[in-house]
Amino acid sequence: NKFVDALARNKTCKVLDLRFNEIDSDGGIAIGDALQHNNTLTYLDLGNNYIGASGAVKIANALKINNTLQSLELGNNGI
Repeated sequence: NKFVDALARNKTCKVLDLRFNEIDSDGGIAIGDALQHNNTLTYLDLGNNYIGASGAVKIANALKINNTLQSLELGNNGI
C-alpha cells in the first residue's frame, strides 16, 4: 500500500486525521507496521473506522517501539 509506505517514511506530517475512512482490520495492521518506522507523527485520529481488535493490537504493539506519537484516537472501531 503506497499510503502506508509513505506513512512509514514520513518526515514532515505531525498530525493525521483518518476518521471515517472505512479502514478495516487489515488497514489497522498495516498502519501498525508503519508506526513502527515513523518517528515524526505526534497525533493520529483513526476514529469511526473498522479497525477491530486485531488492528488495534498491532497498533498497540507498534507503540512499544514508536516513542513519538503522543495522541491516538481509536473510538468507534469495534474494539
